[in-house]
Amino acid sequence: MRGKYDFYSFFVIPALTLLLAAGDGLTGTNFSVIGNREGSRGIFLLWSAAAGNYFYLYGKDLIEYADCRDKLVRAFLSAAFLLFLCGTGLPYLPGKVPVLSRLHVWASFGGPFFLFLCLHRLVWVTEKREGCRMRGQKIFQLSVAAVAAALYLWVGIVSSLLEMFVTFSTCVCFADLQRRLEKIRLSNH
Repeated sequence: MRGKYDFYSFFVIPALTLLLAAGDGLTGTNFSVIGNREGSRGIFLLWSAAAGNYFYLYGKDLIEYADCRDKLVRAFLSAAFLLFLCGTGLPYLPGKVPVLSRLHVWASFGGPFFLFLCLHRLVWVTEKREGCRMRGQKIFQLSVAAVAAALYLWVGIVSSLLEMFVTFSTCVCFADLQRRLEKIRLSNH
């Protein structure tokens, strides 16, 4: 599994994220607004497809690599992917379709939330099964959640800055978790 996702983690997903946010203030708008503007839908859909597939496939590979048979971990990952798809597919046009816009907001929040639950549960299950400590990964995950909450409270909206932070941090979290799982596997053989 070594290096399989590095190009996506450290180049493709960050580059598409920066491209999506380019030209807009980082604290005055968010990806939903940008993605529903005339002329921006294409880059939003490209970013959504790349990021959604990346997080789902990488998460699935990490679960398999960890030999995790926990149904809750898999359910959290599937829920994250389905909510991400809904968040991408549902329009955010509050003036025209307020109900769909509210569903879009909940789905867009729910996807990262369930991805966080998936990763946190995967670490917890791995620690229990392997008898190892993954304190650094848990601290990193909780720190990302705390900084994301602080950014939300500071700006007052789900902003592009918050979405960029969560996207970049999750890429780093996945890569770090892979490295830790590889160390566990090497120490067991």
